[in-house]
Amino acid sequence: MRIPQGSAQEHQERQGQLRRLAQERWLEAATAASAAVVVLVCATRTWPAPQQLAPLLAVPPALAGIGAASVKRPLTFGAASAIVAVIVAIAVHDALAVASVVAVAVTTALSVVAAALSAPRTQRIANVISAAEAAQRAVLRPLPRRLGPLELGVVYIAAAADAHVGGDLYEVFETLHGIRIIVGDVRGKGLGAVEIAADVLGMYREVAHEVHTLAELARRLDAGLARRWGEHDEFVTALLAEIDPVKGQLSIYSCGHPPAMLISGDTVTVLEVPAPAPPLGLLRLGDSSGAGRTLPFKPNDQLLLYTDGVTEARDARRTFYPLDERLVALGGKAGTDDDRAPLLELLHEDLLRHAGAPLKDDAALLLVRAPAAWPGPVKVTALRRYGLSGGEVPRTSV
Repeated sequence: MRIPQGSAQEHQERQGQLRRLAQERWLEAATAASAAVVVLVCATRTWPAPQQLAPLLAVPPALAGIGAASVKRPLTFGAASAIVAVIVAIAVHDALAVASVVAVAVTTALSVVAAALSAPRTQRIANVISAAEAAQRAVLRPLPRRLGPLELGVVYIAAAADAHVGGDLYEVFETLHGIRIIVGDVRGKGLGAVEIAADVLGMYREVAHEVHTLAELARRLDAGLARRWGEHDEFVTALLAEIDPVKGQLSIYSCGHPPAMLISGDTVTVLEVPAPAPPLGLLRLGDSSGAGRTLPFKPNDQLLLYTDGVTEARDARRTFYPLDERLVALGGKAGTDDDRAPLLELLHEDLLRHAGAPLKDDAALLLVRAPAAWPGPVKVTALRRYGLSGGEVPRTSV
């Protein structure tokens, strides 16, 4: 399984850069086109009353002041509009054209004052968003290409630019009990959610090596979350998984999280548990006896874990993304050779195509692939943290 980086990631980055460039340059293009039309009409006198277009020159500096991070932008547009207004006033010798020069000057002055007053607040907001994104990148550290016999791939899709930073989390460890995985989603958004996600991952990194079962691991995480944030005040949906590479066996434990998907050949199975446990932080409020399940994980099987930002993505008709159906459809197109895109890359592109716009919530996809044959029993001499058995692969982020 190729990790979805390289061409797909570069393509997404290029598309994002082009979108940002278009958003930043639309006003420049509109102003240049409007100025050219005004000057052309006034110079050629193709319209009997060309001076009536001159008041429109006050619009660009007004628009440039909206959300401006500094006074430079409205000043630039104001100067350009003023030059064109003066040319029009000289060309047509009309009172309305002269009044347009005054209107441009007044509008520019007001835009500059507004930008000067709002710039510090805009900068503070930008700093907070930047800090939140940096904190989230620190929480969601890169996963390895390979851990033991397993191949790993991960895609993280950032939410729309105007959305808050979310609290999605994931981690993979190799322990004496098997290779353990967690994927979770913190309630809420913003820096608070990122802080809780960091706490949960910190506890997971400590506890995952110590406990023998996923049920006990969930209880330890729940107790730590309650101690840190207060009982029942915060909660995290989570799906815990353990893969035993000796037995070729998969165990899962659901704490109110969307179920994993098992891709075996052409078959996609939704791995529901008998009765999911409540989310971490609320675990003691319900019965957790039916939250676990164990099943075979055969050679070349693939396990997909994800957050609800994937299944809650909607298209223009407000239809949720049908993950299990799309996995079946995309499975035949996916491959492991260079001529066929890997499943995770196809799924990533298909999700963005379905939404047709930036997602409203963060989304994470983590795909685990079993080897062509499981190794025999091995003697474990030391615990290995992820990243020590293969080269690191940076997260794909959009």
